[in-house]
This record gives sequence, structure tokens and C-alpha cells, in this order.
Amino acid sequence: MRRILQLTFFFSFILFASCGTNTNSVVEKTYHVWGNNETCKKTIEKACKLSGVSEANWNMDSKLLTFKIDTAIITTDAVLKSVASAGYDNELFYGNDYAYSNLPEACQYERRDN
Repeated sequence: MRRILQLTFFFSFILFASCGTNTNSVVEKTYHVWGNNETCKKTIEKACKLSGVSEANWNMDSKLLTFKIDTAIITTDAVLKSVASAGYDNELFYGNDYAYSNLPEACQYERRDN
């Protein structure tokens, strides 16, 4: 009987201890991404469609990209590298030169110095 009480106490403790931990690894991030228009918006948001990214929205006026990621699956760097590979400079990475040169003329923004 004593053994059963010990096991019950042990499993109850484990159950209550696990309820107190926060396992939510979804975070919202915002970064500056250069671009010009609605076409840029579509391309930037498409570049964010990666496993672990639940939302992505690029604001044309503020030039801010806001996205929600599951940090257990993907990193912020991976998302911003994907945007850069589509040709768009952002706070952390320069856009791929070849991809930038293939953007429509209306999407070719004034680039930052490398």
C-alpha cells in the first residue's frame, strides 16, 4: 500500500510540474525589409512560406515584415535569408544580386551599401 501511495504522489508531482512549464515556442518578429509595391509584398511574403512560419505580413508603407515563427522548427535568420535569396535586402542580410536584377523594374528599390 505504501508503494502505491509513493507512486501516486510521484506521478501527481510530475503531472503538476509539467503543467507549470511554458512549451510555447511561437514568437512574433518584426524586421525592416526594403521593397516598393504590391508585387514586392507578394514576393516577400511568399519567401516566408517555410515550415515553422505561421504568418507573414510585409507592410508596404513602413517597410516592416512581421512574421510568427516556431523557434523549435526554424530560426529568424533562416526566414530573413529566404527573403534575401528572393532579392530583398533586410536588416540582417543583403538580397541576392542575381535575384534582385531579375525583379520587375518597379520592384528594384534603392539598395543599401554592402
